[in-house]
Amino acid sequence: MPTYEFTCKTCQNHFEVFTAISKKGDIRCPQCNGNQFLETYGVPYVGGNLSSPSAGVGSSCAGSCTTCGSGCKH
Repeated sequence: MPTYEFTCKTCQNHFEVFTAISKKGDIRCPQCNGNQFLETYGVPYVGGNLSSPSAGVGSSCAGSCTTCGSGCKH
């Protein structure tokens, strides 16, 4: 099941919900119990970690890259 991010139109509370797409209509704001939202989208996770992010899907750079200079940054 995916995680959805919402901002409540009534109280402006920002919250996340882990639920099935078929249950999105049942969501209530945990702060005011409202049911009118703006769905917000976070930055998707594409791999790697904070100390060693991934260079991208299918990247074949190995230290030196002609696209971005001496160190691969793409």
